[in-house]
Amino acid sequence: MARGDHYDVVGFDADDTLWKSEDSFREAEQLYVELVSPYAPDGVDVMRSLEAIELDNVSISGYGVKAFALSMVQAAVTATSGAVPSKVLGQIVDHAHDMLMQPVELLPGVPETLAAVGRTHRLVLITKGDLVHQLRKVRTSGLDHHFEHIEVVLDKDADTYRRILAEWHIEPARFAFVGNSVRSDVLPVVEVGGAGIHVPYHITWGHEVVDDHDGGFTELESITDVPAWLAK
Repeated sequence: MARGDHYDVVGFDADDTLWKSEDSFREAEQLYVELVSPYAPDGVDVMRSLEAIELDNVSISGYGVKAFALSMVQAAVTATSGAVPSKVLGQIVDHAHDMLMQPVELLPGVPETLAAVGRTHRLVLITKGDLVHQLRKVRTSGLDHHFEHIEVVLDKDADTYRRILAEWHIEPARFAFVGNSVRSDVLPVVEVGGAGIHVPYHITWGHEVVDDHDGGFTELESITDVPAWLAK
């Protein structure tokens, strides 16, 4: 019996699993530091300030470019005690708008992998972030036809996965999920009784990093390894 015979449904994360995402946030952070640092007092780490405010705002504004833009504006004002010029704030907002309009850049082998896995399993997509932006990326990616269900959620914890699997009538033990985040894509799925498959991306947001865990999941080098892992 192949490993894949144990699963009816294979789920996939989107950002940094199917297409590039975190790269654009890192570029925005670099721009933020360049624009804001000249107006911050000596001894203020503008990047650390942004990171702290961004994490603090997650429970208020969630994830995604729009939430990130709000955090950058707030952090710029806070780190400079209001000295940051309106022109700089405008540049930050303009860059965030550009991020929202960036075309989707698929990661290597993604279409072929979805086609291969889709020949043997039902596929679903579960991603978190801003609803409008995420659905736009799914639609314009050309990949939406692969998925039986698509869900954009505020956060990915065990309760969220339980709710979604119950709504879709999927038995957790018959479910495998592929994603780049141990915190969001792997550990919660393992907790509810599914199989977590971690495919690391070369950049990981610090909030998603989990160093202390009990394992219990599969680690693959590339998403293109998923069909062979299921067939083994």
